[in-house]
Amino acid sequence: MPPKRKSTSTATQAKRQKPAAKKTNTKAKAQQDGQVMFAKACEGWFNKYKDEDEDIISPEGCQAFFNDLGVSLESIHPIIIGWKLNASRMGYFTRQEWMQGMTSLKVNSPETLKALLPQLETAIKDPNLFKKLYLFTFGFAKTTGQKSMEVDVAIALWQLLLEPLSYPHIQSFIRFLQEEKPVKVINKDQWNSLLDFCRSVPEDLSNYDSTSSWPVLLDEYVEWRARA
Repeated sequence: MPPKRKSTSTATQAKRQKPAAKKTNTKAKAQQDGQVMFAKACEGWFNKYKDEDEDIISPEGCQAFFNDLGVSLESIHPIIIGWKLNASRMGYFTRQEWMQGMTSLKVNSPETLKALLPQLETAIKDPNLFKKLYLFTFGFAKTTGQKSMEVDVAIALWQLLLEPLSYPHIQSFIRFLQEEKPVKVINKDQWNSLLDFCRSVPEDLSNYDSTSSWPVLLDEYVEWRARA
């Protein structure tokens, strides 16, 4: 008969398990320490730009922030960053928006965010992601408390967001607004519908259906095109 194996005592088993448990605890502590350091860096980054009297980054601080990134205020980048931080209004960042957004992006310095910008810009080439950015922009850019956006602001944003993509109608629609002046403000439905209109209706308006539920403003644009 083969010799009986000695049974391993509970104490011996526990002793063998200690190194593994210690290794796990060390790894968890390192992760926790890394998270704390990351959060502190984000906090310090926010504090660099925030107002002296309020716990918020206002337009002056935003300008300094974008200058540090080497980003033009007239480019699409401030809108992309506002979108990724889920900011509620253009030119302002709350501490909560900043901390949650930067943590989600996994950046905590101008250098790390600047390095990420090309990737963020490439991502919105996806039509679905671009639509999310476009729909976000209306609430982000309109004046707080207002339901509509000034026409001049909307035109500037369309020129920034849609003209570079060579969508049909954008230039002629802007000319229609500037020449005919049919409205003084753009509401959310008009803003949202324009992107769908440009994506679904060709330049020659050949498939335009006047019985569809397009905003009246777009019906008027089509009538203007027919007279031109």
